[in-house]
Amino acid sequence: MRRLIYAFALLALTGCSGTVPASGETSDGETFTGTFSRRSDGIGGVVLLRSDKGASCEGRWNLDEDQTGSAVVVCSDGRTGTAELSAQEANGTMKGMLGGKPFKGTFQDPIRVHAK
Repeated sequence: MRRLIYAFALLALTGCSGTVPASGETSDGETFTGTFSRRSDGIGGVVLLRSDKGASCEGRWNLDEDQTGSAVVVCSDGRTGTAELSAQEANGTMKGMLGGKPFKGTFQDPIRVHAK
């Protein structure tokens, strides 16, 4: 697990070219704000989220050609999460699980925003 956290931290520091806002909430009302960063290869990037309760979460996201994809995060308090992503509208959506609780949120499509 520690190796995975270090790997995500390293990815957060390398290869990014722009960020957009992201936010979400678990089913019990814990809110998260942060960013999606686009890697220079254009096929994915880094997601960074911070909870209103103090936990920080880092991970990777990717979108396919059809503007759907996934994100995986590891949080500083040991929770992990996965979400399905859709960027088919101006504001992308994420739906999944974080620490065993349903999670949903929104983000701006990093590829569309930085392609302008």
